[in-house]
Amino acid sequence: MADSRFAAARQWGKRWPALRKAAWFTGMFVLALVLAKLLQPAGLSPSAANALFLLLFAAALWISEAIPPFAVSILIIGFAIYFIDSVQFTQISADWQKYLATWSSPVIWIMLGGFFLAMGAQVTGFDRSFSKHVLSYFGQKPYNILLGCMMITGVLSMFMSNTATTAMMVAILAPIVKPLDAKDPFIKAMFLGVAAAATIGGMGTVIGSPPNAIALGIIQNNGIGFSFLQWMLLGVPAAIVLILAVWLILKSTHKSQYTALDLVHGTPPANGNHRNTLTSRVIVVITFSLTIGLWLTSTVHNIPVAVVSFLPIVIFTVSGVVTAHDLRLLPWDTLILVAGGLTLGIVLSDTGLATVLVSNIPIFENTLIMLVLMGWITTLLSNIMSNTAAASILIPVGAGFMPDKALLVSLVVGLSASTALFLPISTPPNAIAFSTGFLKQKDFRRLGIIVGLAGPILVALLGILLYD
Repeated sequence: MADSRFAAARQWGKRWPALRKAAWFTGMFVLALVLAKLLQPAGLSPSAANALFLLLFAAALWISEAIPPFAVSILIIGFAIYFIDSVQFTQISADWQKYLATWSSPVIWIMLGGFFLAMGAQVTGFDRSFSKHVLSYFGQKPYNILLGCMMITGVLSMFMSNTATTAMMVAILAPIVKPLDAKDPFIKAMFLGVAAAATIGGMGTVIGSPPNAIALGIIQNNGIGFSFLQWMLLGVPAAIVLILAVWLILKSTHKSQYTALDLVHGTPPANGNHRNTLTSRVIVVITFSLTIGLWLTSTVHNIPVAVVSFLPIVIFTVSGVVTAHDLRLLPWDTLILVAGGLTLGIVLSDTGLATVLVSNIPIFENTLIMLVLMGWITTLLSNIMSNTAAASILIPVGAGFMPDKALLVSLVVGLSASTALFLPISTPPNAIAFSTGFLKQKDFRRLGIIVGLAGPILVALLGILLYD
């Protein structure tokens, strides 16, 4: 017989989910309030004290998932407007427009442009066709196919949602692994490799992962000019090296009994969202090439990256590649999550809390040690909470550690958020791979530890080499 205490808890959660969520929310509120009082340094200004509570409350909500992550961001913006300067509801912040303006930040528009590119590729079936075509060049040897899958996944994740990319690749892999022995280690290697490549691939571009966008926003808030291409000069090599490292690890630890595989390609799912006509695909390819080309050469033609992002938005909607129905499917919650992260960064900076936190934390003189330490902390938190939320908290605080190295800290923390692979719940790609039924929780541990430790070191070294 099941333990009645746990059985009762499960039934309570099923029957009264609203009460359970309200209890968690209230508990996190009280916990943040107590911690804010206990940790509050002497002489802290009222606005900084309120910001400390907001930081702890947001972190507690993100970790506990008492409410959805995007809802935490909305709460952050609302709290900043009403309660940062004063706890009196009728006295709003003098900077309320600044806190709301993050929703229309250039970073948001860059991400929205990336979402439109991804949506265009998905609804026309171009992403699947592209992947299958490229995969055919890798032959029939199992580990060559694995490398091909991982490189395709990594590249697509630089421009598409890593969740959508993983879902697509899992669908492509399904007919490949179906005839294989279910116990063959190669099957695990395939799904682990795709999940890892999807997460790591997001390092490559500003639009590859929400933490990247938050890092860019903090960099811009510090008055530092930093282009799309400059990000790729660091992000792409880091992503490629880590993907290759994961491939080598999987190749050596998951030996297959097969020497050759027959690639059986599945067909794109037939649903009303796919407009896989030649005209639509040509529009997608041309728009994709033009947008990426202008993003990469923004320093030459001086058109801001955010302005270039309007090209796919306008072209796809006017041409009918993306419809009103598709707009409802865009990840608006991710945009809200990023906006809330940017607002939190502004609050910590403007109230002076970031400076206070820095003054109470021991700092190493060596730049590399500090960068690696911040990267490891980011990876650790990103394994147990949203990596976007972790970046939202750590980037502004980390930039306060070394104000003269704000660019490096932001880059390292932002990119380290994409090295969390330890748990099935660490990232959506991990969760999708885990849901196939071929993987167990322990299968993620080796990669999680190696990438989590080596990733931040690699990013810190490349960052110092390129931008210090």
